Order: sequence, then C-alpha cells, then structure tokens
Amino acid sequence: MSDRAIDVVCWDWNGTLLDDAEICLRTMNDVLVRRGRDPIGSIAAYRTRFCFPIRDFYASVGIDGAEFPDAADEYLALLPDRIAAARLHVDALSTVAGIADRGVRQVLASATLSDVLADQMRPHALADSFEDVLGIGDAHAASKDAVIAEWVHDSGVEPERILLIGDTNHDQEIAERLGARFVHFAGGHQHLDAPDRIGALSELLDVI
Repeated sequence: MSDRAIDVVCWDWNGTLLDDAEICLRTMNDVLVRRGRDPIGSIAAYRTRFCFPIRDFYASVGIDGAEFPDAADEYLALLPDRIAAARLHVDALSTVAGIADRGVRQVLASATLSDVLADQMRPHALADSFEDVLGIGDAHAASKDAVIAEWVHDSGVEPERILLIGDTNHDQEIAERLGARFVHFAGGHQHLDAPDRIGALSELLDVI
C-alpha cells in the first residue's frame, strides 16, 4: 500500500459488511434446481465461480442468453425474505466506528437497487455511519461504477486518497479505473487474487 493518507473509505455492502454469501448461494441453488441445473456444491465453489458482470456468473452455471433475465428476476424475488436473516461480519461495526474515530470519511456503494439496499441496511443501524449510501437503478446490469465515479467527481477528493474495500473483481476494477486504492476482503462472495487482501475487517484499521 502507498504511504499517502487515506481521506475516504468506500465500503461495499453485500459480502463485505453484510455476511450474506451463504444465503446467496442457497438462493442461487434453488434457482438452478428449479431450472434443471446442477447446484453449486460448496461455498468454496461458489466463491470460485462468482464474478461480475453478473451475466457471466449466471453463464458459468448454465444460465445464459434469453433465460438470464427471468432467472435473475426469480433470484431477486426469492432473496429479500432470506437476506433479512443475514448478519454483519464480525468486527464490521467496530471497524466502521474505528475508522470514524480517525476522522476518515466513509461512504457505502452497492450493486443493489437503492430501495432494496435501504431495506437490507435498516436492521443494522449503519446508515448514519456513512456520508452517502449509493445504490444502483438496474438490477440486471448490477454495476455501481457510475455512481461511485459521480460521487468521486462531486466530492473533489483525489482518487489516490480513496480506499475501496470490497469482495469482488467488480470492486477491484472500479478502484483501478478511478485510480483509487483497493483492499480485497476474502470472506465475501468471490475468491480473488489481489495484492492487498484481508481476512478480517478489523485488519483494515492497520491499513489506514
């Protein structure tokens, strides 16, 4: 990591702060079985396959082309009631609080529809911890690239003073395009070979 100070931490939500990978795996397997496909056998196999664009992930498990939108809608219809049971990762609250204590600004960005994101966050009393909460408008596209880039432009913060913490290749690619710093959280949705990698959220305090 660079020795330059970090002014802003940009958090991913699903998989990074919210521990929902196992729930998402079970939901995806229900969709696959209903459609005559083999389920994904383990969380390790899920993390190996999961990726963005989300269409590529679906294609990797045998759902492609015209079938994708209906399958994605089916998944998204099943998920809300299930994800309500998800808890935050260990040390999520204390890490967010520790970063705030150091005077570092924090925002949250997610490849989740804005109203769905608000519903997912509500039980965890975290929304007030962030300067902004950024969601998306198209569930099938599932990209938060534009909303983060717009926030960075409007904020006037130099990208190299922003640290993006996430669990997927999408997070890493956004950071690279922006010129921001990136830390991969290994306990989320995707196995990713990243230069800077943590296994527990509390380790982020040593990076800042």
